Order: sequence, then C-alpha cells, then structure tokens
Amino acid sequence: MSFQEQERALFDLLFDSNVRKDFSENSTAALHQYELNEEERNDFNTVRSDALDLDAKIRIDLLLSHFCCFFPVSFSILSTISGGIETLQSLVDVLTMRTATTERMTYFGRRIGECLNELPFSTVHEQKKVSMILEAELGMAWISEALKREVLENGQLHIKSSQVDQRWSTKKIKLAPYVCAAMIPQSYEKLKQSFCPDLEYDLWRKLNKKPLAEVRRKKILEEDDPRLFIARVHVSHMSQCEPTIDQKKIELSEGFASLFQHVNGTVSVDYILENLRRIGAQDEMLQTIKATFQQLLESQMLEQA
Repeated sequence: MSFQEQERALFDLLFDSNVRKDFSENSTAALHQYELNEEERNDFNTVRSDALDLDAKIRIDLLLSHFCCFFPVSFSILSTISGGIETLQSLVDVLTMRTATTERMTYFGRRIGECLNELPFSTVHEQKKVSMILEAELGMAWISEALKREVLENGQLHIKSSQVDQRWSTKKIKLAPYVCAAMIPQSYEKLKQSFCPDLEYDLWRKLNKKPLAEVRRKKILEEDDPRLFIARVHVSHMSQCEPTIDQKKIELSEGFASLFQHVNGTVSVDYILENLRRIGAQDEMLQTIKATFQQLLESQMLEQA
C-alpha cells in the first residue's frame, strides 16, 4: 500500500483549502490526483469534512501562535487592516508547511512581505514603515533559524571573548555572526509596548479574537523617530533537539546608520573617525561614536575582521 501517497493526500487536505473544499464536495474526485488504489481511497471514506475543517483550523491557529512570537509587531499591525488576519491564516499552506522547519519562519516572514502591497494601508508612507518593521523582525527570525540550524548540525558553538584590546580601534571591523541590522521608524521596544501589551505567547489568540483598532495603528505610526536596530542571537540553553535561542538588542540614533555602511571588514574605527574629523566633526561627537563602537564590540554585535 502507498502509505506515503496517503500521507501526501492527508497533508494537502489539512493545509490546502482548495483540496479540502473539493474533498467536501466530492471526495472521490478530489483524491483522483493521488496515486491511490481503491482500497487506499476507501480509507478516506470515514474522514468527515467538518472534522477535517476543524482539525485544519486548530493546526493553523497553533502554528500562527508560534509564528506570532517571531513577528509580534507585524502580526498586531496586520490585525488592524481589513483582510490582515485572513492573509496570515492563508499563508499557513502547503508551501509554508513543506519548507524545512529550520527555514520555515523566514519563508513565512518573506511571504508576509510579499502580501503588504495587496493590503489597504492608509498611505504609502505608512506601508513603508510597516515594511521596515517587518524587515527587522524577519532579520531576527533569519539569524535565529541560522543559529539553531548550526547548533543542530554541529553542536555547541565556540563563543569568542567579548574583551577588546587597547588597539581595537586600529583594526578592521565587521558584523559578528548571527547579527542583523535594520532601520525602523521608531524604537522597537516602544512599538512592542504599543502594539503588543499582552504576553507574546498569547498574542495571536487575542488578536484573532479581537483585532486591534485601525485608529490605534494610525496613531502609533504617526510618530517619526527612526532608529538603527541591531540584534544578536545566542544559545541560552543547549539541547541536541531543541536549543533555546535568545536575543540581545541595541538601538542607535538614525545618524549612526550612515556609518554602518562602512562596517564591512574593510576599514577600522580610527579610519571612520579620521574621515569624520576631516569633514568637521567635533571631538565630543567623535568620542561618542568611538564609545558606541566599543560597546558594539563588547556586546559581540561587531567583531574584528
């Protein structure tokens, strides 16, 4: 018997709404696309369409509860938009579920981004802000999955010392592994407090039950206070099957973003400071910038190339 083909059919029935609809209307016709003999098709005769719909809904809700922990602000914002909740639900389909578990979160986040153009935001500027927020959360999801994949494949990672020597500013610098950086329209922590007042693990259930008001989204996103958002992930609890990944975040002023384009392993902090001095930057500003770079190195957001 082709148990593998039966599993494929059941998988599609759970995560493909079109297949599920066809099955409810004519189960025999819906199963013709699978290589099943009569006996194998008959195994599906006891499957009730209403129970199948309920099973699919429960699974989708459980998955979205998990996904919401990685995209809390994005989920909250989408709940305020007409069709936003339905869009998130529709993305838990066979394409998402056939993606490897260590890549699924990133894939799901990218698909949200592809849907933003189709949702009715108030203005293009508002949509751009939401896209920036999603990019920051997507970056964190990506480095979290990358670290988890590395740990599962190779075991515990070697942690470099966070100490920097006295000549650190003369050495070329770059982003450390498992670090992401993105511009966001205002402080991420403030956005979370404004959009996600409830605990994240329960956020999807509450949003699904009572989406946030549109007026709330507009009011929160009116504020402009751009930040350079930087996050690093690390293993807080080692496990051979499910390591716990935590995040450390730093937010810098918008002006620091222009300096970050040089953090690519080709120049040192002293080189950056000298170029700023040539264009008239004052010593007080230069010392602040140098201290910030040192903090980023000690926090392992940056490393020496």
